[in-house]
Amino acid sequence: MEDMARLAVVEQSLRDVDKFNKVLYELLRLINHILENPHDKSLRTIKSDILKDELKCDAFNEYLKYVGFRPEGTELTYPKEQTLSNLRMAQAAIERKINFCYGPVHMQKSVRFRVVPKKMELRPSHILTTKNPLLLKIETMFNHVLMYEDEELQELAREKIPLVTLQLMALDRVREQQKLIKTGELKGPDLPFDIALLMELLGWFKYKFFTWVDQPNCENCGGETVFSQTLTVTLETETCRMEVYKCPSCGGGARFARHNDVRTLLRTRRGRCGEWANCFALLCRALGYDTRYVYDTSDHVWCEVFDYDSNTWLHADPCEAKLNAPLMYAHGWGKKLAYVIAVSRDDLQDVTWRYTVNHKEVLSRRTLCSESELVQCILSLRAHRQRQLSDARRTHLAKRTLQELATLMVERKPTDYESHGRISGSLQWRSGRGEVGSQPQGRSFEFTKPGECSVRYHANTDKYKIIEAGVELEPVLTWSAGVYSSKNVFRKVEQDWRMVYLARDEDASLGSVSWRLEAGAGLRLSGLRLRASLLQRAGARVAWALAYDAEPAEPAPFDNEQLQSGVCLPRSCVSLELRAQLSGGEGETAWQHAQLCRQPLDAKPPALVITATVVPHS
Repeated sequence: MEDMARLAVVEQSLRDVDKFNKVLYELLRLINHILENPHDKSLRTIKSDILKDELKCDAFNEYLKYVGFRPEGTELTYPKEQTLSNLRMAQAAIERKINFCYGPVHMQKSVRFRVVPKKMELRPSHILTTKNPLLLKIETMFNHVLMYEDEELQELAREKIPLVTLQLMALDRVREQQKLIKTGELKGPDLPFDIALLMELLGWFKYKFFTWVDQPNCENCGGETVFSQTLTVTLETETCRMEVYKCPSCGGGARFARHNDVRTLLRTRRGRCGEWANCFALLCRALGYDTRYVYDTSDHVWCEVFDYDSNTWLHADPCEAKLNAPLMYAHGWGKKLAYVIAVSRDDLQDVTWRYTVNHKEVLSRRTLCSESELVQCILSLRAHRQRQLSDARRTHLAKRTLQELATLMVERKPTDYESHGRISGSLQWRSGRGEVGSQPQGRSFEFTKPGECSVRYHANTDKYKIIEAGVELEPVLTWSAGVYSSKNVFRKVEQDWRMVYLARDEDASLGSVSWRLEAGAGLRLSGLRLRASLLQRAGARVAWALAYDAEPAEPAPFDNEQLQSGVCLPRSCVSLELRAQLSGGEGETAWQHAQLCRQPLDAKPPALVITATVVPHS
């Protein structure tokens, strides 16, 4: 990788291991200072004698310029207009270099005592005199998030994160997007490294680190339990709620503590959305992200992370492994949101409007306090906390708040990415909460011009390419936006194996999905052909059926090898519905044993291809 190669050149040029070691740690300290305080221009200039002494080394000078430092008078500084993503990538490269050269333990101790800047200790805000439960809840949360600033707790959190692995995966993700942009397959700016790392962190947290608990199994026989009651208990580290469950089979049961102490959560790694968001917020702060804990009064919590490249807060839900899909709850889950409050170490905001589409309707549901009371609460708590900050930080936050308020005033239409129901928790649990949502149904790809046509689904980019008469049409984004029907199916991304596929829901015995093609007036589809990549193991099965025109569907006995190379369909027709049913498998991961549209994350060919020739109807 270029970053590591450039560091190697610096190491060879300095020709002194101890000197190179000091340079690495000192540069990492400077980068961490800038990332922790991006608003403070005074921290962006190289002032360290250790670094200044080595500026005479051409290789080191070139590396600093490569990172983004620029001459300003007689000094080198990191300009305000430079993206912080470059610094994040340099930070990752230096940390990997330290890790490879000196080992993770040495690195952690050095980072803890030499690199991480001493943070200002913020005092809690106990200033509200109201008895209103919502406003008091906001004050409590605003004080609660200060625990994430504990440096020893952050160090403990960093020890849990496979940071080098996630950084390498993030670099792969950045470079893959850069390739797609260069080839014209994707439009838009480069993916910032720190956002790519956040995406990897979300995936690792959901699929590798934390575990969802609807109701625990019996501690005696391992069978299913039934909720009995909730108690308030005092434990060694906290006072919290304890859910008690009874086992109808053996008379035993289980207890499930709803921990609030985030240190305990780093050990237990289990819970529901409260525990998930609490622990994930700490991990984000431990990696230097400006992080919010977000509370929804209709019973859900998640996080937001500030993106300095776009100057916006990004919605991040660790339970769903979703980034920047704020309308998912109102549009996909069908939640009736009223109050959504976001709190961070030094600011808080009513962000309800980012998560809703009909602001006038939302206002009619806001009855827990008057709007003036809520505004006064936010302003008072904000002013009290921010009096403890530097002038530079207060100025930065004031500007950021104004920019955010301007965006919150604009009602936005939901995207396909925000159209899915909830996936965390069992189907029964989600259904009981009314958060299953409804999948978009009824997409039919209509071809109105004679010639070759095709529908190509790329699971790795979650995008359909549509070709009609040799011309590529506007792509359809997300798998669900291109299906004719689906039930109990979702798109699964395996970051560790670098694979992606469609699978049935974890608690569903059957999953089904179908695609439909049709010809325009006076035309028909001829020479139909299907190619699909899939995996079947442990007795699992992907069963296919074909429905021509208005006729009933008939089973299609395709086998895996045939589909990999492509099969010709026996008939021409005006319309075709291609159906797939996923079933079978063994054990707790049975849902994973039938995989449709399976492909590597860096694959070039599509995972599903349906081709035909559109001809005049004879």
